[in-house]
Amino acid sequence: MNHAPITPIALRGAAGKLAAWEVEPPAEVERHGTVLLVPGFTGSKEDFEQMLPLLAAAGYRAVAYDQRGQWESEGPDDVSGYTMADFVGDLQGVVDQISPEEPIHLVGHSFGGFVSRVAVIERPGRFRSFTLLASGPSSVDEINFPPPLLVAHMVEAGGQETIWQQMSSVTAQADQRPSPQRMEFLRERILRTKKANIIGILTCMAEPPMKDAAALRDSGVPLLVAYGDTNDLWAPEVHEKFAKELNAKTAVYHGSGHVPNEDVPARVCADLVTFWKEQA
Repeated sequence: MNHAPITPIALRGAAGKLAAWEVEPPAEVERHGTVLLVPGFTGSKEDFEQMLPLLAAAGYRAVAYDQRGQWESEGPDDVSGYTMADFVGDLQGVVDQISPEEPIHLVGHSFGGFVSRVAVIERPGRFRSFTLLASGPSSVDEINFPPPLLVAHMVEAGGQETIWQQMSSVTAQADQRPSPQRMEFLRERILRTKKANIIGILTCMAEPPMKDAAALRDSGVPLLVAYGDTNDLWAPEVHEKFAKELNAKTAVYHGSGHVPNEDVPARVCADLVTFWKEQA
């Protein structure tokens, strides 16, 4: 079966256009609903490029978008326009645009999971399921990441290039270094992401949106915690503990790190589809 093509679409955010990608299921495939994928810090819709066609092939209309101020999405120049409420408000608006009548499946990667879990708690009836993909309980405790406000001060002084230098140095030490073309894209994406977005997200990360798991656990939305067990920002035991607190199912990707969506997209999609069908 040939995969359906990715179609660029424009969604409305409270601060302007949100750039998005959409893949519709092939005509011969039975449709099972809509899934929305939300990228994390310094990410974009391209983080799900390999997953979108696979999910569509399984019968799901798949949508991913750049959050405000990320990559190709519009956003304010002032950091005050990047509060958690702003990110969550955009997500809720996207859900209403892509599926005004039916609840959707939601997947949040890393910081995208932070935004998504607030949205689920706010309006649980709009979501058929929620998956935290490489998205742990906190960005200040039990995480392999510098204090977010310290990084924010560095970005304030040195701009987006500061984040790129950090990321590229880590990537250079990885077992599988991305191609030169991929590295150029990653660099351009960070440089085109608004400085206010980066500082705003770091500020949000300094105050985790949920101090305990009870509100999300009690939302009634089926939950999945999916993560790699090698060099993720959160250790496997942190994810496992979080999943138990949430009464969530788990999916573990052995040998994958913080981006199983890029490392093992077929396995992630297979686990998502299995999880979703269990809720049908």
